Amino acid sequence: MDEKKVLLCKRKECADVDIMMLTYNHENYIGQALDSVLMQKTDYSYRILIGEDCSTDRTREIVEDYYRKYPDKIEVVLWEKNVGGLKNDLEIMHRCNARYVASIEGDDYWTDCRKLQKQISFLENHSEYIGTAHNIRCVDEKGNLLHRDFDYYYIREAYIYGKELAKRQKMVSQTASLVYRNVYRSWSQVEWDFYENCGVNGDLVGQVMLGIQSEVYFFNDIMADHRRIFKGDSWTAKSVNKNRVYMEYSDSRKLQEFLKKNYCVTIEADNMWKNFWEESKIRFLSHSSLENLKVCLQIVRSKGK
Repeated sequence: MDEKKVLLCKRKECADVDIMMLTYNHENYIGQALDSVLMQKTDYSYRILIGEDCSTDRTREIVEDYYRKYPDKIEVVLWEKNVGGLKNDLEIMHRCNARYVASIEGDDYWTDCRKLQKQISFLENHSEYIGTAHNIRCVDEKGNLLHRDFDYYYIREAYIYGKELAKRQKMVSQTASLVYRNVYRSWSQVEWDFYENCGVNGDLVGQVMLGIQSEVYFFNDIMADHRRIFKGDSWTAKSVNKNRVYMEYSDSRKLQEFLKKNYCVTIEADNMWKNFWEESKIRFLSHSSLENLKVCLQIVRSKGK
C-alpha cells in the first residue's frame, strides 16, 4: 500500500504563497491554527498545505472537515502510517510551488489578520530581502502567556538577520513568524540531501540557509503565538529540563561542514567550541548533576576531532 494519499486542492493555478502546516495529534489546537490562516485579510492568494501524519486522535477528522469546507484553499497529504516529522516536512516542502512560503505547525496560531499582507507586501517592494519574520509570544496549552523562563523568543525591536548571524547559527525567530521567497524551487540535490540527512533541527537549518544567501527583515510586530506543551510527544516535552548542549554542539559541527562545502562560508571552529564549552560549564556549576558532568566531558573530548 502507498504510504500516503492526497486530497487534491481544487485550485488549478499557483497561489502567491504556500502555507506549510504539519500536524500530529493536535485535535485540541488544529482548528485554531487553521482559523488563524483563514482569517487573513490579504490581496495575495494562498494555499494551505497540510501534512497529517496519521494522528491517533481526531486531528485527521478535523482536517478533513476543513478541507470539505475550503477545498479551493486547502490541500491535504494524509499518511496511511506515521512517518515522522522529517518525512512529513519534506513531502510538504516539495509540494510548494508558490512564489512565497510561510509555515505554521498545527498547535501554533497567527494573531494578526494582516500578517500575510504586511510580510508579502514588504517582500514585493524590497527585492534585496529573501524573507521576513516577526515577534511571537509563547503560550501554554490554553493560550495563557508563559513565564519568561519558558520563552526562547524574546520580544525585540526590528532588525536585519543576515550572513553574520547565520554563520553564528542563530535563528531569526520561531517558524510561525516566517514568510520567505520560495527557495526550494532552486535548491540543488545537495541541499535537499543535506536537509534530509544531516540530523540537525530543520528549523535551524532552513533559517541559516536563508541568512547565508541573503537577508531577512524582522518586524517588531507580534503576529503569532507559539504553543509550548509540556507533556506528550511534543518537542518541548521531550527537551524540557534536558541538557542539550552536546547535541547542539554536534549539530553545529554538521552545519559548519555543510556551509563550508556548499556556500564557501567558514566558521571559526575554536570559537564555536569555546562557546559550547562555556555553556556546558555554566550548566554544571549551576547544577552539579551526573548528566551535566557527562556533557562537559563530551565537549572536552570532542575538541580537535
